[in-house]
Amino acid sequence: MEEGEPLNYRRWKTEWNGARKALQAAEDEVAERDGRKPVELPHMVTHDLRHFYASALIAGGASVKQVQLVLGHASAVITLRIYAHLWPGEEDRTRAVMDAVLGGLRTGCGQVGGMTRETAGQNA
Repeated sequence: MEEGEPLNYRRWKTEWNGARKALQAAEDEVAERDGRKPVELPHMVTHDLRHFYASALIAGGASVKQVQLVLGHASAVITLRIYAHLWPGEEDRTRAVMDAVLGGLRTGCGQVGGMTRETAGQNA
């Protein structure tokens, strides 16, 4: 395989499994040397990484359409069927707005350098 050439599924699976086996072997060796039980690496498949990628995009503010396009879903409906629970809902947005408003008020209260500060028409 040439440098920079896209991985097909079979090649990716081979590379991934080889890397996982090497990491587990290294962990087993260190654990034996340290006299402890080795940590068993979790079994992960390619689809787990795909879900992680989509989740990271959504957490970063990507739209349904953006996620649909990068995952190659035929429609946004498919994307929403799988990942809708990860997009913030109205309650989350309302909570974020109020946190921003109230957080601004909280930071404006209290003494600053021995002087009181006026916030929203009141002395704090």
